[in-house]
Amino acid sequence: MGYVGSPSPSTSPDEEVVRRRGRRIIPVGNQFALTPPRTPTKRQQSPKGSSSSEHPQTPSKSQLMMSPVRSSPRKRLLLPADISEAVNASPSKKLVSPVKRLRLQSREAEAETEVALTALTKPQLVALLKDTMSRNAAAKQIVQELLPKPDLAHSMQKLEKLLHQIYRAFPQKHWGNSRDAFCFRRVQIPIETFKHKCLQRGQQLCQAEQWSSLLEYAQQAWNFVRKMPEWQDSSHNKARLVCLRTLATHCTTALKKMTLDQRQLETLISRLKEMKDDSPSITAPLKLAEAQLEQCLQ
Repeated sequence: MGYVGSPSPSTSPDEEVVRRRGRRIIPVGNQFALTPPRTPTKRQQSPKGSSSSEHPQTPSKSQLMMSPVRSSPRKRLLLPADISEAVNASPSKKLVSPVKRLRLQSREAEAETEVALTALTKPQLVALLKDTMSRNAAAKQIVQELLPKPDLAHSMQKLEKLLHQIYRAFPQKHWGNSRDAFCFRRVQIPIETFKHKCLQRGQQLCQAEQWSSLLEYAQQAWNFVRKMPEWQDSSHNKARLVCLRTLATHCTTALKKMTLDQRQLETLISRLKEMKDDSPSITAPLKLAEAQLEQCLQ
């Protein structure tokens, strides 16, 4: 075997120079530095039964989840477990002392009873009175003695206001009759509102069994119902007729549930005769009042 530096007898000197130029001479110590590692074949890999210490395998997902995590990305876990401790430790929170909070709570309990009652709703007040009367019989008697009659002034003011809104809803400029279908459509909503309020208050008095107030309410509300506009089409007068018929029924119910003396019956009969011109439905309570007056005279 000849040396690399010696020329071969089969090659010319020029060819030997060309070969030396294209050949890279690598030192002996670095011959394996540029060689990449070879991937082992399937045959060279260990079988399934072999130990994992000789040939380590890639860990599975479950092993990664169970493996301990390094502490650098988990620095937040080193904070106190209860965040409220850190918040309470701030100087802004220390300014409010718990003693002051207790004082504020005690002031709410020191409110006057009369002032606290003004914040209650109507169902709450009714429930409070029922509970008080059920616990003490003397309290029930006191409440019955001090119980006033229902105030009808507010109801009359409400009906007067709703009646005024009916006439305000009429069109200001309209060629033709002001009681035709066109005008009725303009005032239909205020009429229904008036009807609802009129019947609602009477139903409340009837359910509360306030018969004297119910009889008085029927007479006072009649004055506002009779002032409602009458329309050319009879079907448009339905709300007015329903109100008059219901008020007449309230008069009959109140007369059956209460007892009036002779003077009261005479005053009521004269009033019912005036109301008869507005609606024939008042005939039933009128006859009942006259029959009770005859019994008083006997």
